[in-house]
Amino acid sequence: MHVTAIFMLFLVALMILIIGVIGGLYIYRQYARTQMHRFRTGWYSIPYDSSNKAPSNNNGIHQGLLADSDLFKSLKRASEAQEVIDNEKNVDSDNRKTTFKERFEIDLVNENYEKIDVPDFRGGRQGRFIHDFNINKTGIIDIDRQCCFVMPLNRQRVLPPRNMYDLLRKMYNGYYEVDTEIVKETMKVVLPPITDLSLVGTHIARECQDLPIYMLTKVNSNVVKRSISNSVFGQFAGKNIVEVNIVNAEDIDG
Repeated sequence: MHVTAIFMLFLVALMILIIGVIGGLYIYRQYARTQMHRFRTGWYSIPYDSSNKAPSNNNGIHQGLLADSDLFKSLKRASEAQEVIDNEKNVDSDNRKTTFKERFEIDLVNENYEKIDVPDFRGGRQGRFIHDFNINKTGIIDIDRQCCFVMPLNRQRVLPPRNMYDLLRKMYNGYYEVDTEIVKETMKVVLPPITDLSLVGTHIARECQDLPIYMLTKVNSNVVKRSISNSVFGQFAGKNIVEVNIVNAEDIDG
């Protein structure tokens, strides 16, 4: 009788364990599906001057968004992203000089967050832009220097998530050509790095976790000594190509 009771308890425990595992997998799958529908990700080639028009979807992967029925194709593995970059090697060298690639991640549910990766910007540094529309802040991750810069969100140049998604869809379908006018913004690092992460919001704080975070302030480019800067970051976020020049970024290297 004692052995039978133990055996029954074992079966009950096993059933509870199985139900827990199945329930956990179901919840995870639902969460993953929700996240997939919440975010849209994809690559796009941005023309860097007016002679190179926005690419259409008829000329191969390297010239447009990687798309599925929802416009964007999720890039789940870094190797897939690298494969896209490698495909650029098959493009004419002159064309490569007049384009740069961006990877977009857009929140279409809450519509308060965009992330734009620019791995190879001509004459500038590889960077990652995080636009938080809740707190009106833009974060820039310097990939090589391993630090973050934060400045006010420029809504005149950065479209909100839904508008950005619609614009990319029109560009992909050939209905819209990128405005390739280059707008330059000159910024200055405010030292020391901040310690209160509430100043930069949850999205930027998450992306800049374990990295020093510096606030940026705008300076008049006319009064800045003309010199060659090695801290220029570029992006296209809906209106114009914006180049952000951080004039004293080298001060944080010491």
